[in-house]
Amino acid sequence: MTQSSSPSSKFADLMQAGRVAYAANQRQIAHDLWKEAAAIDPYNEQVWLALLDVLDSDEDRRVCLQNIIAINPLNVQARRQLNRLDARMQRQIIHRQEQKLQRLNWLRQRRKLLRRAVLLGIAIGVSGVLFAVVISILLYAR
Repeated sequence: MTQSSSPSSKFADLMQAGRVAYAANQRQIAHDLWKEAAAIDPYNEQVWLALLDVLDSDEDRRVCLQNIIAINPLNVQARRQLNRLDARMQRQIIHRQEQKLQRLNWLRQRRKLLRRAVLLGIAIGVSGVLFAVVISILLYAR
């Protein structure tokens, strides 16, 4: 690429270099090249479709799919992927909330059991002392 290259030719060069890197299983390089291409032409659906293949986080994929749909509202496949992704993310949120609730319930049960054990220990200790007092009174009363 030369200094005098137009933005559209630079964009095309970045997209092609990204495809080559992706084909060579160099996902990070492809990601960086396509990200730079997206900065040049953020309204190009193809760059977002390419980026979708190299993103790791669901949140990044979600943003990418939203960009694709904003550029091309008729992209049914992107809309389906976004719906599936949203559903999966929602299930993950619910699952994490359920795990948190289970842990809180487990901690509550553990505290309740500990309280009962302490109270039982105190009751046994007090009954032992009372038993000793009664026995000592009976022995010394003779």
